[in-house]
Amino acid sequence: MKELRIDSFGPPNEVVRLVEVDEPTPGPGQLLIALEAAPINPSDLLMVRGVYGVRPDLPARLGAEGVGRVVGVGEGVDPSRVGERVIVLPSLRQYTWVERTVADERDVITVDGDADPLQLSMIAVNPITAHLILTGYAELKADSWVAQNSANSAVGRYLVDLARLAGLRTINIVRREEAAEALRADGVPNVLVSGPDLVKDVRAILGGEQLGLFVDALGGSQAGELTGLLRPGSSIVAYSALTGEPFSMPFMQLIFRDISLRGFWLNQWMNAAPRTEVDSAFSYLAGLVADGSLSAPVEATFGLDEYEEAIRRAGRFRRAGKILFTF
Repeated sequence: MKELRIDSFGPPNEVVRLVEVDEPTPGPGQLLIALEAAPINPSDLLMVRGVYGVRPDLPARLGAEGVGRVVGVGEGVDPSRVGERVIVLPSLRQYTWVERTVADERDVITVDGDADPLQLSMIAVNPITAHLILTGYAELKADSWVAQNSANSAVGRYLVDLARLAGLRTINIVRREEAAEALRADGVPNVLVSGPDLVKDVRAILGGEQLGLFVDALGGSQAGELTGLLRPGSSIVAYSALTGEPFSMPFMQLIFRDISLRGFWLNQWMNAAPRTEVDSAFSYLAGLVADGSLSAPVEATFGLDEYEEAIRRAGRFRRAGKILFTF
């Protein structure tokens, strides 16, 4: 059986390697899953570099999320579960860049066996991030305004769709005209390219209204520049810092208008949320994927033995969609 792993932290193109291993055996309360698809996320590549929020013990198996079929069960697990399609949750207790993996029952969610496996494989990191940010940090009524940067990212695209389903209006900021054109071609509304006139451009779209939430993936000063357009008491939620620059915000806005800067990390929610909340959130998203309401572009798929090219493509700044391993 093939799997990808690292023996040391470093640049993904240097430290990731393909190895042959024995097929795992499920223990009590566990499922053996034959993977169908697993995405390469930025967080996976940060993990490989050793700069993610947690550092696994070495040697480390890789891949946080994916989808597959149950092909075996351990003691105490209902044998009728064999044949189920499940998504593997990003608890970091198992791995998905492998032909077969073992997971505890608590670390999987059963999903529609007929839905698109590529789309299902991506549910557990990016769309759940967008969903939780939209629902957990502000009381957004129908027609409320939400702005975001990095709108062409996977999280950004999911946020647009989820906001639309919730009756919210979005302003979607990108850094390149090429990315803006791609979003507009897909029907994404209110797309702006960041620049010196960004505040004026956002204000023009708002037409006198205020933002109820700003979702930041860049870091740096952009979120701070837009705080004057947020309604008092609202939040900026940061889930990434792609520029690598410290967040910069005017303290007068924070103090006198009660604007808050919040951080979001999926792993914290996974560890703290009640199981009923986890099940409800992922089941909701899986249902949207199954009925075609929620999807993200896929640029290319690769087998595990093509991992070098897959990782190279996933690390590119300009992509037209996600890179996935398929099995």
